[in-house]
Formats: sequence, structure tokens, C-alpha cells
Amino acid sequence: MNLNTFPLFTSIVQTGSLSKTSEKLGVPIATISRQIAELERSLGVQLFDRQKTGVKPTMAGQQLYEQIAQSVDNLIQITQNFTTDDSQIGGKLRISTAMGMEEIWAWIDEFCELYPKVSVHLEVTDRILDLVEDGIDFAFRVGELHTDTVIAKKVMTNRVKWLAHPKLLDKFGTPNILADLANFPLVGWARADQKFLRIPNGKKLLELPYTFASNDVYAIENAIKNGRGIGMLSLTTANRLIDECGLVEVLSDLPKTDFAVHLLYVKHRHQSALMRAFLDFVNTKLS
Repeated sequence: MNLNTFPLFTSIVQTGSLSKTSEKLGVPIATISRQIAELERSLGVQLFDRQKTGVKPTMAGQQLYEQIAQSVDNLIQITQNFTTDDSQIGGKLRISTAMGMEEIWAWIDEFCELYPKVSVHLEVTDRILDLVEDGIDFAFRVGELHTDTVIAKKVMTNRVKWLAHPKLLDKFGTPNILADLANFPLVGWARADQKFLRIPNGKKLLELPYTFASNDVYAIENAIKNGRGIGMLSLTTANRLIDECGLVEVLSDLPKTDFAVHLLYVKHRHQSALMRAFLDFVNTKLS
């Protein structure tokens, strides 16, 4: 029995895919298939059910994984602690962010400058991800999170401003309270199946119809800039549009709305030297 097969085995269980394990560990799929087949022969059991969408551990495979996963992870981490220094850290990091996260993108650029051997694939989407199924190492998401399956670490707070084009205010007047927005054309973020914008109002949500909505922050910015409606943008973007385009802040006397940005990663998942380096880097940004 080749003990070097066990890291391959645990990775396949975690990713649900031979191809993802091949990409993650840099081992040819043919080698992985051969070694897993040899492991199954040695143990006298079938470890995986092969499906069109990937592989799933059998009952025997799951039992084996639960018995060895922690030991395999500990051994890999100990080995990396002795053999890896910062100059050697490299590989591919898979990160997902929501749209318009320019500050987070700047962090990623800075991290890559520190570690030139690292490459990054960035998936920009607002959809809900399964980090394991989608092969994502880290995800950054905005808003309150309710999950027991991943670690959610707050990394920053986004403050926002309400903006409008002067010509829109000349036509409709100026809102004084949030409830006044019901009488104005509104622009904002929404999914395709949402009929209303969901606007934070203390601990409640105010639902109002929109004139224009998108899941792309740049489309929202453009609509506000062109006078389509009143909308809410991040503080950095809002200040830029006020300076460059002459947009006007409205509802400035109201308490500012903050949106938490969280870094998400899988609980108890083996962390490579690359993943640990990225977490350490994020922690330095927080300090």
C-alpha cells in the first residue's frame, strides 16, 4: 500500500472531482486514477462511486476519510512548515468577490506582488457559492451571513451615500426621510426575481419599487450618473462622482448605513502554505 495515495484520496473527497484534485495538487489525472485503483485493491473495497458530475465516496470511502483526514492534514502541514519559506510560496489561488470590490482587488494585487510565484483566478459574481463544489479557496461577500459550514471573518465595513443628479432633484425635489423615496425614481442592486429594492432602515428593511436595478455596481453607478434615479453607492465611489460629475448627496442627515464585508473559507479544510500566507496577509491589513 502506497501511503502517498492518502493525500490524493482526501483531496478527491473534499473536491468531489479527480480533475479538481489534479489541478490543485499538480498530479496527472491518469496517475490519480491508477493510485486510487491500487488503494481500492489493497483495501478490498470500492472507495468512490463514479458519477457524471464527479465522484462521491461510498460508505467505506467516507469511513476511511473520517479516520485519516485529520492525520493526513496534520502531516502535510508539518511537512510544509519545515520545507516552505516565503520565497517558495506559489501556486494558484481561487478567489471570488462580489462586483465592484475594488479595495479587495487592490489587496489581491498587493499579495501577488509579495508572492510573484502566485497566480490568481478571480471569479466576480454575486451568486451563492459552494466553496468546495466550485473550487473556491476564499470568497469575499457583503452583508449579514448565516452559515455554519464556513468561517466568516469580517474584514472591512463599507459605508454608503445616497446620490442624485441635480437635474433629477430639480424635477422631483429633494427627499428628507427614507419614506420620501417612495415618490422618486430609484436605482439600486437587485436580483432578477426581485420586484423591490430592499433598503436598510434601522433593523428593518424598506421595500420600494425601482426604476432601474442591476446586479452590476457599475451599471448602477452609470444609471445614477445619467439621472435615471436616486441610488446608494459606496463612500469611495460616491465621493468620486460628487467631485467628477457634480452629483449631489441626499439624505445626508440620516444615520449612515454600513455593510460588513466578510472573508469566507471552509471550516477544517486543509490549508496549504499558500492559503495560510493569504490569511496572514489579510490579518496584516486588518491590523
